[in-house]
Amino acid sequence: MVPMFHHVSRWLAGVRLLPVHRLGLGRGGFFFIVGTAMVGAAGLDADANLLLILFGLCCGGIVLSFFAGWRGLRGLQVERVAPETVVQGQPFEIRYTLVNRRVWGCARGIQLQDISASRHRLTVAQALVPALRPAEQITLTVPAVATMRGRVKLSHLRLSTRFPFSIFTKSLILPRPQEIIAFPRLCRIALPIRQISQSADSASSGLLTSRTRGDDEYYGIREYRSGDNPRRIHWRQSARTGQLMIREMSRFQDHRIWCIVHTRVDRGDVNQSENLERAISAAATVLCDALEQGARVGLICDGQPFCVMPPGASRAYRPRLLRELALRAGSPNAELAEPLRRLAWPARWRGPCLLFAARVDDDLRAAADWLGRRAGPTVLLAPGTPAFETHFCFEDRPDSSVPRRRGSRPASRSDAIIRGGRG
Repeated sequence: MVPMFHHVSRWLAGVRLLPVHRLGLGRGGFFFIVGTAMVGAAGLDADANLLLILFGLCCGGIVLSFFAGWRGLRGLQVERVAPETVVQGQPFEIRYTLVNRRVWGCARGIQLQDISASRHRLTVAQALVPALRPAEQITLTVPAVATMRGRVKLSHLRLSTRFPFSIFTKSLILPRPQEIIAFPRLCRIALPIRQISQSADSASSGLLTSRTRGDDEYYGIREYRSGDNPRRIHWRQSARTGQLMIREMSRFQDHRIWCIVHTRVDRGDVNQSENLERAISAAATVLCDALEQGARVGLICDGQPFCVMPPGASRAYRPRLLRELALRAGSPNAELAEPLRRLAWPARWRGPCLLFAARVDDDLRAAADWLGRRAGPTVLLAPGTPAFETHFCFEDRPDSSVPRRRGSRPASRSDAIIRGGRG
């Protein structure tokens, strides 16, 4: 029984990966067929040979349009090359490679369209290839825009043609599953990160400029104190001043900053969902800017599962942080304060905390109070509050617009046309 079920499941999976053939009739083709039927009826009623000849020609065109074009579609091979990660609202490119495997016969009027399972998350242009000769290869570069953050799933590629006469639309749907991660949209920071951290606690040092004593580099000369290392005594300066002077060494501190995202939103509340998107966008901007300045950035996100990413540096750490922000969804049951209390917070994690949320509630205040006592100075940043509106600026851009470009190909002919459309 188990082997039979295994074979059946493999067969069903293979069926899902097979190309699907579809035939459509457009408005123009419908009126052409209706007109042909009327011409035939009029010719039979009036016994007019010219109308019957015209009726036969129209019927021949319908039959030719019905059967022609399938051979060219079945001889095409297409591959897609898309980036693994993109940024919401920023145009990117998807490349397609079409090869005509036929030895003879051109494929004409080919339309290439990417079908996305996440239809409302992605806007992709549609490519048109007027003609593709036998054994010819063409590369198309098509612009696309991710209109929402998160997972963008590309499921199928549709090859269609209306050649000849544009009466019927023949389509060949090829399974090409692929997933793209859309990072959150980045905004603009009106104030430096240093000032944002200082707004939490005016007594705190700057984010990237404070010093602590250590053994890394020369900092200055001061008088000797009991307990200092005798090897650091500056004998020349001591002889000049008449008292023991010591070389003081210093180093830059490993500066840390935490971005904590609270994803609680009421179910069905559109305003809170939009505020959450703005808060996540602001958090993504802060962590990118802090990493560029050399700070060590940590990330905490509530929800399922509760995520804690320890402070890390370098640009290689940025995609991991942005990916976690991209995949976070709002939840009415998300809790932040209670999981934080159960978290073991070592001393090496201490640093300023920026707490992002869609709204300020009791759970957020409790989390901010705990972070202020255990982690460091904490700033509450929620859309609509003065602190958030002062520090972050958003520029609204139309997400549905796709720039029009021409396809590029290695051959001498340049006949690939890009037309706007939704994928």
